Amino acid sequence: MNAVHPLKVLRYLTVALAALLLAGCNDSSSSTSSSAAGSASFRQLRFAESGLPERDYYLYVPSSLPANAPLVVYLHGCNQTATQAAIGTRWNELAEQQGFVVVYPEQKNPNNEEDPAEQTNGHLSDGNGINCWNWFRPEHQSRDSGEPATIAGITRAVLNRSDLNLDEDRVFLSGMSAGGIMASTMGATYPDLYAAIAVVAGCGYPACGDTTGTAAYQAMATQARRLPVILFHGTADEIAPIAMGEDALQQWLGSNDWIDNDQLDNSVARTPAETVHIGFDESLFAGVGNEGDTCVRNQNSPCLGGLFGFESYPTTIERYTDARGCPLIDFWIIHGLTHNYPGGNPEGNFVDPIGPDITRASYNFFLANPKGSVFERGAINCATD
Repeated sequence: MNAVHPLKVLRYLTVALAALLLAGCNDSSSSTSSSAAGSASFRQLRFAESGLPERDYYLYVPSSLPANAPLVVYLHGCNQTATQAAIGTRWNELAEQQGFVVVYPEQKNPNNEEDPAEQTNGHLSDGNGINCWNWFRPEHQSRDSGEPATIAGITRAVLNRSDLNLDEDRVFLSGMSAGGIMASTMGATYPDLYAAIAVVAGCGYPACGDTTGTAAYQAMATQARRLPVILFHGTADEIAPIAMGEDALQQWLGSNDWIDNDQLDNSVARTPAETVHIGFDESLFAGVGNEGDTCVRNQNSPCLGGLFGFESYPTTIERYTDARGCPLIDFWIIHGLTHNYPGGNPEGNFVDPIGPDITRASYNFFLANPKGSVFERGAINCATD
């Protein structure tokens, strides 16, 4: 795949930002809910540390949790709350089945403040009026400051809980839309904390602006390490066009290219080592735009798959490898998907009930890529072993 021209990315980004700013806040925050019988819990907590933005977060602990269990951090999108994201993505359901913990940091919305002065101050300096993570503001793009530091602080607070006994080598982070762009930001600023990341309908660091991956590599600084990434993007996404997904792909290929030998020398190839097509028939979507909405309940974006009776969207998976030929980055191109989370629960928002199940796909990718894996240590050469 050819690198995306920066001007093209910026043009798409401008359109995407305009759409986000025009979007209405149609959904109110859901109440905290219990996810399973027995001792499973889903509760609201608060992160407060001097000098950092204070944020609520929601913690799901399954009814049975083995020792050294993984931790998944999920970042919601704009016009979405943490509880809506938890419902829609089904991360809690998978955590109950597989035995791991999920934490959902939540952006502060100044509109929820009762004091008008606090609302004004919040819009100027703390939070976001449509629940977006502030990935586009320079003060929220660096380690140890702003929202990245708060998200990392929430992650560490959960990781360090003695009652959970979590595995520090299996801490993962995913996010969609604004949360997906912030996922790229977290990968660049805290590669020592997160073993691997998933970017859903997002773009690269910083703020979709560097397909060489140089800025992310520089942000990693002394913490730079090989970072596995799985990306998901819909070809019919009307808010975050597919070019933004390609931006994230090229950025992370470039960053990992820098990481392996401190040079940008194509040691990590920009072309896939393997391309897999699943249920693919491109002709089905010839000339299809964003017409029709076959979703149910409180949807925000059209779901085209129902027009064709799909159980799962046709998907192309591009698999990229490192210099040793070992798995590094997967890019899932989901044909016909709009700005929705596929394979989710439509009781949430920005969800398409039609697959693929990217929650399970993300988790399988995460399990294959803990910190210190044989791939990261360079213990094997996948091209020859």
